[in-house]
Amino acid sequence: MTDTTTSVIPAAAAAGEDPDLISLLPDCLLTSILSLLPIDAAARTTALSSRWRRLWPSTPLHLIDSHLRRPSADAISDILASHRCNAVRFQLLLTRPSAADLDSWLRALALKHLQQLVLAPPSEPLRLPPSFHACRSLTAADLTNCRLPAAAAPAASFPHLANLTLRHAYASPLALHGLLAACPALVSLSLDRVFGCRTLRVRSRSLRSLTEPPVSLARRLLEPHELELEDLVVEDAPALERLLAHDVNWGPSLHVVHAPRLETLGYLGVGIPSLQLGSALFHAMRAVRLPAPAEFRTVKTLALEMVDPQVKPVVDFLQCFPCLETLHITSHMVMPRSMETMNSDKTGHMTECLHHHLKKVVLVGYKGRKRELQLAIFLISNARVLEVMKFLCENDCNPTWLTSQRRRLRLENRASLGAQVIFEKHRNIHVRFSKHASNISVVDPFDIQT
Repeated sequence: MTDTTTSVIPAAAAAGEDPDLISLLPDCLLTSILSLLPIDAAARTTALSSRWRRLWPSTPLHLIDSHLRRPSADAISDILASHRCNAVRFQLLLTRPSAADLDSWLRALALKHLQQLVLAPPSEPLRLPPSFHACRSLTAADLTNCRLPAAAAPAASFPHLANLTLRHAYASPLALHGLLAACPALVSLSLDRVFGCRTLRVRSRSLRSLTEPPVSLARRLLEPHELELEDLVVEDAPALERLLAHDVNWGPSLHVVHAPRLETLGYLGVGIPSLQLGSALFHAMRAVRLPAPAEFRTVKTLALEMVDPQVKPVVDFLQCFPCLETLHITSHMVMPRSMETMNSDKTGHMTECLHHHLKKVVLVGYKGRKRELQLAIFLISNARVLEVMKFLCENDCNPTWLTSQRRRLRLENRASLGAQVIFEKHRNIHVRFSKHASNISVVDPFDIQT
């Protein structure tokens, strides 16, 4: 502690006052503390003393309009004008700016080297101005209910943007493909309702996670002039590890052309009109053409959603992924009108993953119906290295029902004598993914808490 500090403390004590120890901290610590406070509280510290007056304008800016006592365009403009330091996060949830205000804000934030941008304006879609392309320092962008600007000049890019979420977004094909091409460091891409582009072709050397996250808004009727994404084509994604599709009731069609490192795939459901995995082709979960054995040996985790889970279609998918280790199967909650329940339970030749790799099976929404039971019996009696078979049940799992199910499953015939068979009541029947599923560090995004 410095001589100045030691002299201030006794003086304050002699005067019967509590010493101001916080003000004695160095500027670097004080600005770190201020950056953690709501912006209103941080700004009010300028009234404490001349020492504090200069600190807040030099603190990394976290401007979140919902933290303001009276969020307004004028308040945001004043903050951006008075603050001198770089901007870490700008989040707009309650305020709807004019076109001129938004353009001014984005230009100011670009000069402040903004890192994280979150836009979710109320009411009508917000049209982003061309100044959006000036925010070259962005590392993360979450854009909801926004219209993307026209494709930027070839020189424009987001060299540091690693995480991009487009939710109820509107973009022309040129703008959308141009945005993705401008993100050479993109790691995670999340799509939740994209309008204006019928086919999206993903080409990225850096992308590791591609997600269609849970739909947060009710599906609405589209205007006649609006196009919704119908085909998602993973054309060239050499680093892609995770491909997650949540909206399995209404598509889009999915075509995986080149993803040699793909490890996690799902949910795949009957609402996906066309599913092409390399040379394999499925129409509404029905196998039209199965792949060559060497394709997709990297896939370790698969999630399927079916109207009435059955042996034949499951085996077809297992043949696509010979090294599969974890399988999740959910009973379908909504059956599209065009879909019919499959009748064939015939199985082809045994698959490699059943002999050597499949260790965990989870049946979600299990009720013990005939075809569910047949599928469970098939997997238990054929998966030779199975470690866990988990049934997440919609009922209360009362002892009488559990005893009956264990008897009907013929557990004495299981191929893996050490396999655990677990029944649990499943409460989250509408939840497919664990929270932050797009985060690569989450080992199994389908492993939800019961």
